[in-house]
This record gives sequence, C-alpha cells and structure tokens, in this order.
Amino acid sequence: MPQLATHMLRVGAIGKIVAENWKDGCDSKLVSDLCLIHDMGNIVKFKLQSPNEDKFGKIENIEYWQERQRNYWDKYGHDAHDATVGILHEVGLDRFIDYIGEEEKLYFAEARETELKQVSVPAIILMYSDCRVIPSGVVSYRERIDDLKERYGGVGTTTWHDWTYFFDEWMQSKVKIDLNSITEDRVTPLFDELLGYNIEV
Repeated sequence: MPQLATHMLRVGAIGKIVAENWKDGCDSKLVSDLCLIHDMGNIVKFKLQSPNEDKFGKIENIEYWQERQRNYWDKYGHDAHDATVGILHEVGLDRFIDYIGEEEKLYFAEARETELKQVSVPAIILMYSDCRVIPSGVVSYRERIDDLKERYGGVGTTTWHDWTYFFDEWMQSKVKIDLNSITEDRVTPLFDELLGYNIEV
C-alpha cells in the first residue's frame, strides 16, 4: 500500500542517517535495506473495512487493497511478523529475518546497557528508526511513544514508558549528530536514492 511504502521509506531514511553517524561504525547499506523491508507483511493487520484506515487517511482503491489483504491472509496468515518473515523467505531475503526477530523482541524488553550489548546494531537502529515515524510523518522519539499509547492503549509494563526515555538518551550517546535534527524535511529528499537501492539476496 502507498501508505506502508511511505512509512518504510521514512524508516529507511532515518536508519540511513543514524547508521552513517554511528560512532562505532556500522554498515549503513545493510541498515537502510533492513529498514526498507521491515514491515512488508503489515497489510495483514490493517483495518480495511472502511475508506478511512486508522490515521492513514483516505485509502484510494480500497477494494483492490482489501482483495490484496485477503490474498495475504490466505498465504501468510493474520500475524504481521509471520507475514513479513514469510515474504522475506519467499523472495530469498532470509539474511534479514534474524534482525527482524531481534527488533520485535527488543520492543518491550526494557533492555539496559548490558542487554543492549547483546543485540545487533542493525536491529537497534531499526527499532529506533521505526519509533520515529507516525502515519503523518517523522516525529521525535518521545512523540512517537505517546502516539503508540494513544493508538494501541497499553504500552507493555508500567515501567516501559520510563525505559523509553533511557533508550532515547542511550541512542543519542551512540551517534555523532543531534537525533532531533532528523525531521520529515530531512528524510524526504532521501526517498529517490532509497527507491533506487538494489536489495541483494
């Protein structure tokens, strides 16, 4: 869906910027590729019963996307993570599956310094980048956390919200730039470059 494609472009652009400025160095192309494919199966979880999906706004060709969703349900089931893994496996992008799994576990793990050292840098950057995007665009990490709470209700444990403040500060300590300088205006010029990427199997 166009809305999902735009989401992944935003996440990919943020991931690229963060990876390129990671103090200890990391593979920015790998991170960008990972961010660009991380939600490939998410159509299975959208509520497409009406022309207005969540906060995505009006969805053009709603009947087409409803049919595509039914096809995805038949092939991959209703779980977005399982659908994404199924698609990646089908197209030969298995090398990304472990990162996707790490990111999913990290989301509510409330990992501190010792635990974060056990997580791959690409998975950490993916989670952070994904948490900088809402349907209307790029926001601060803390704005995104508030958005998650508003859209989905509970946000893990009673301490998870406090942990996100730690993680935001921890991420800032790992990069050479001010993370709040990553805005919608900064990421959209990168879309054309990202659309030209060849993600190798």
